[in-house]
Amino acid sequence: MKTRNLKIIFCALAAAATLPLLAEPAKVAVFVQNRAKLAGLDDEVDGVRDRLTASLAEVENLEVVDAAQVADAFRRYKVTTAEERAGLIGGVFSGGSVSRMAEMLGCDYIIAASIVNASTMKRNVSGRLSTVYTLRMTLKVTDATGASVDGMPVWVRQLPVLDAVDEDVTCFQPLFDQWSTEATAIVAQKSPKWRKPARPESAEVEFFVSTTIDKTVAELESQTKGTNGEMLQELRRVVGGVTVELDGAIIGSSPGPFKATPGLHQIRVTRQWMVPFEGTVNIRQGTTLDIALEMSPEGVAQWGTTEAMRADLAKRYADAAMTRGVKVNIDTANWRDVGGGIDKKIVIENGQ
Repeated sequence: MKTRNLKIIFCALAAAATLPLLAEPAKVAVFVQNRAKLAGLDDEVDGVRDRLTASLAEVENLEVVDAAQVADAFRRYKVTTAEERAGLIGGVFSGGSVSRMAEMLGCDYIIAASIVNASTMKRNVSGRLSTVYTLRMTLKVTDATGASVDGMPVWVRQLPVLDAVDEDVTCFQPLFDQWSTEATAIVAQKSPKWRKPARPESAEVEFFVSTTIDKTVAELESQTKGTNGEMLQELRRVVGGVTVELDGAIIGSSPGPFKATPGLHQIRVTRQWMVPFEGTVNIRQGTTLDIALEMSPEGVAQWGTTEAMRADLAKRYADAAMTRGVKVNIDTANWRDVGGGIDKKIVIENGQ
């Protein structure tokens, strides 16, 4: 088994050695997370990222992605430390979404830094109270394919401060500055040896999205006779479709199959009178998302209940079918609490 593992490692190193060196500056994106439990340290994350980003921008063979773009991508994917620790989602720090992030930001490498631990300890020095601040940091470089290519060992430094205010996180600032300088020096030394990532072409996979509104429309369509697919599509638009967005771009209306590259995506599903749904999804071949949409406050003011809204949709659908000469027989007798003055049974048989 050891021989086989050594052979695999040797083959991987040999393949990496055949990749061309970067002919132009490597485009990198910087992410920083806080894993320390010290109160108030979460507010320092942006500052640490800005420090490292500004410092790396001075390295000749690196091009650093704008911090605002990185923050937006991070926010859209909702990749948080807590989620990663709980094993709910694979993020840039665990390596789970590196390739997707790199694709979105158009970068060659992801630099992920972590505040591993930050602690304070009180000491008495010649009758004066001293606080020793200890900071532990890590930094890992991953290429656009998700492969780890470089990094630095756990960085630990201490700073004694006389008469420090209890839990004054600003006293960590000199340590963050020192870490940023040393981390940049290591990256500057190693980055000239980085090679162009061999980006595999990621084939798109098919996934499906449906909502509770689509189920209501499907029920109406099942009772529509004498029409073809094109007419059903036209009638569906009358009762209002559900818009599906992926990574900020509209990809169509549900229900239906859609295509996307495998991995983490930010999905948003919207419809008038309904509360928008959005979240991070891990798309694989055949992934099916069945989304329950709830009425917004405006929708509640309009209809009062979901059943009343369904009945109103049925009436609008039936009216539209009648004007097009399509036979419809919609029985809503079993629907609960239709309300709103909607007839319990809608029967339209004008034409075919």
